[in-house]
Amino acid sequence: MHNVLMTMLATQVPLIEARAGQALFGLLLAPAAAEPDSWRKARQALAPRATVENGVGVLAINGVLAYRPDLGEMLFDGFEDSAEVLSAFRRLEADPEAKAIVVDINSPGGFSVGGAEIADAVHQSSKPTVAWVGGMMCSLAYWIGSQASAVVSTRSAMVGSIGAYVSVVDFHRMLANAGIEVRVFTNREGTFKAAGMPGAPVTEDHAAEFTRQAQRTFDTFRADVRRVRGGVPDEAMQGQVFDGREAKRQGLVDALGDLGYARALARRLARNS
Repeated sequence: MHNVLMTMLATQVPLIEARAGQALFGLLLAPAAAEPDSWRKARQALAPRATVENGVGVLAINGVLAYRPDLGEMLFDGFEDSAEVLSAFRRLEADPEAKAIVVDINSPGGFSVGGAEIADAVHQSSKPTVAWVGGMMCSLAYWIGSQASAVVSTRSAMVGSIGAYVSVVDFHRMLANAGIEVRVFTNREGTFKAAGMPGAPVTEDHAAEFTRQAQRTFDTFRADVRRVRGGVPDEAMQGQVFDGREAKRQGLVDALGDLGYARALARRLARNS
């Protein structure tokens, strides 16, 4: 169960933030280490699938990416385990039948932890990779897709949302109105310890630190996009979302086409590599 605030890289979709949803499910579900076999089997059934056909491996990424999410988050909130995504990609890397890889992405993004490692794996792949989107490839999902040899999008797909944020639900005034005060005691040097603790006020120091966290993540995100797609202008990296056509004009996408086109492009790249 996630119990800390993490930088979000996602479009403005109805996510339960400040880990509130995970805390709720934590009351209902035991930690993964204590899961019965039926729950573990359910997690395995929800894991991303990698297939190989005609020399092209296809890995589907769907939903909000999070590192080791609870089963409840996977079942009810559509979370995707970023650790399992990375494992599936590496299996395709090691599969001699897969001469190229297509990453079929439909995701609004997710949590930064575990996401950059998927992007690195795509970037460092020894095989030609094509990222394809027919729905959403936003924020963290775009970070991952941008590292492919080529990015293909449908005309109506949603692409971009390059940015990062930390969201904190500050409800200490609501609790105070109910006569409840949450007091947090830290060591003298712990200015930022327990920042964002539910029910405790967010101080100016805390707010500045959350902003720094978001900026650090964005700086890395932008640098990784630029290492592959140097032509993407700063104006296209302000958190906005583009349709496929505009994303191509901005340099975020290389071509417009369907999944069949992405597969054909992957085969062509494999022949030419």
